Amino acid sequence: MSELPTTLESLITTSRALGSNDTLVMHGGGNTSAKGKLTDILGRDREVIWIKGSGFALDTITAAGFPACDLQALRDLRSLDQMCDEDMVREVRATMLDTTACTPSIEALLHAFLPHTFILHSHADAILAVSNRERGESICRELYGDRVVHIPYIMPGFPLAKAVAEAIDANPNAIGALLHQHGLFTFAETAEEALALHHELVGLASDQYDELAQVVSGDATPRRHKASDILPMLRAAVSQDRPMVLDTRDDPWLLAALDFPTAERLLCTPALTPDHTIRTKPWPCWIDANDPTAAIAHYGKMYSAYVCAGIASRGERTHLDALPRVMLVPGLGLVAAGINAKAAGIAADIAEHTIFTKMASRELDSYRGLPDIDLFDMEYWPLEQAKLASFSPRELEGQVAVVTGGGGAIGEGVARVLLEAGAAVALIDIDRAHVEAAADRLDGPVAAIVGDVTNETSIANAMDTVCHAFGGMDIIVPNAGIAYSASIESQDADLFRKVLDVNLTGVFNTLQSGIRVMRRQEMGGSVVIVSSKNVLSPGAEFGAYSASKTGAHQLGKVAAMEFSGDDIVVNMVCPDAVFSCGDNPSGLWQQIGADRARAKGIDASELESHYRDRNMLKTLITAEDVGRAVLFFAARRTPTTGCLLTVDGGVPGGFPR
Repeated sequence: MSELPTTLESLITTSRALGSNDTLVMHGGGNTSAKGKLTDILGRDREVIWIKGSGFALDTITAAGFPACDLQALRDLRSLDQMCDEDMVREVRATMLDTTACTPSIEALLHAFLPHTFILHSHADAILAVSNRERGESICRELYGDRVVHIPYIMPGFPLAKAVAEAIDANPNAIGALLHQHGLFTFAETAEEALALHHELVGLASDQYDELAQVVSGDATPRRHKASDILPMLRAAVSQDRPMVLDTRDDPWLLAALDFPTAERLLCTPALTPDHTIRTKPWPCWIDANDPTAAIAHYGKMYSAYVCAGIASRGERTHLDALPRVMLVPGLGLVAAGINAKAAGIAADIAEHTIFTKMASRELDSYRGLPDIDLFDMEYWPLEQAKLASFSPRELEGQVAVVTGGGGAIGEGVARVLLEAGAAVALIDIDRAHVEAAADRLDGPVAAIVGDVTNETSIANAMDTVCHAFGGMDIIVPNAGIAYSASIESQDADLFRKVLDVNLTGVFNTLQSGIRVMRRQEMGGSVVIVSSKNVLSPGAEFGAYSASKTGAHQLGKVAAMEFSGDDIVVNMVCPDAVFSCGDNPSGLWQQIGADRARAKGIDASELESHYRDRNMLKTLITAEDVGRAVLFFAARRTPTTGCLLTVDGGVPGGFPR
């Protein structure tokens, strides 16, 4: 691989430094560029601009995130009087030296029209804090004078690029551009200088308002409401078109902020910058915990009126759902909703920064957001609506699954399959080290929760933690299990009761706690009990395990009858022996393997091959095999309840009958 140009290396390093500060840039926001030279395939030196590509995050960006464009070709576009967004995107792509690279930022022309080598752009909280005021422009002019050009809000695109370029032509000594209610640009001949200028200008704005410790006064406010009492109802209210995941933030300062006397009037105001509306909608929804759904309905009416006014002014658009993405619940916290856990987390991050910024700068001057029509233009921008239309949800997108015994091999394998299908997954296990290790090995939104299925209070608290993490639950997989191998005659009675306590009573406790949340949520759901081949074909010297699994299996059939009125299906999967999931060995088999081998008259080293060779397909059963069986029922691919699915490679004694 050829070495990167020095200019591009400097751009990458500086961009990562800018992007790593979440008070400057969050979740793909901001953009950066650098101008330099490249040699093309004909050996000619070409003036180029490397500009951040759409969809890349600055904190982790690499060279692939900076497509190179012909600089002069972009600058030639400045001669036009006007250009629509669609033409702009096409013309910018036409200047790319590598047409297979990512699409350059929508602000590529702004970067290209300026003469400076390095240009950095952020949506810094501090800049927005002082800019979004009744006297915002005056305050900024007092702070910066002519060191920056001051640009009233203009939506990103060709008109903004020309406006900034003309302002710099009139003030060529300016070191930056302050785009009111949008963000900050700084420029210089070196990347280091551009970044230093950025920090200097943001610091001047930061000095204008209070520090974190002074956001609210008085004692920290405790959380007054249980997550499982309120969040399932909120989740149902915002999941009218598709299931949504919730993300709850309840740091002490945030709870205190929501209890501030004027919090609703201060915080239920427009977003800091229109870019945020794509993630958060124009404003948050204030929720009374005593009647959480009424506020959602009122918000919907407000939002629909906002959209109708926008369409009347701008022409037809595809009407997005009228449900909030950010909800503020005094006594509970900030609650964000998204089509999946990632989207909910992004909305929560933005909302958290917004609350802090509005609270910290409340004494500076009255907050002033942009008019609704400017927010509408960004939220309903055809370029953004095209991105939404291209989104292809996975089978379990937006759903939440709970897996007990989540630190074990089967639990991890089930979680892996459900994550790949789009679900957020909560792993519950009594062993903190095991469940956290399993979560670390998984890729996706996973919550590792400590809970004891044999204790009603513990499992109820674990379910409350699931609600706090994701808002509720759609899929419950009772999987926690232990085993001992002994004949009935020699079986220790206390050990027999312990196996029943985990494998049977644990399923009962899980079902009881889970159904209470699901019924409060009123979204239906699926329960998939990890049963066993032993239910259908028990083994000698395995009485406690076989009896406990059979009891849980029968309990599942009763639950299928009792839960069906709530559109909750209950099914069972019956796997044969699963010895590991990747690097996670089965704790059950580590404990009983030697005894089971002895009961079968074989050496312990032959155990896995014994289970493989005894089934008709001559295959080892994996944790992911069990996961795929769980997925079949969890996704409700057929209208089935009270059923079982064997996952054993074909054991004739285990045929259902």
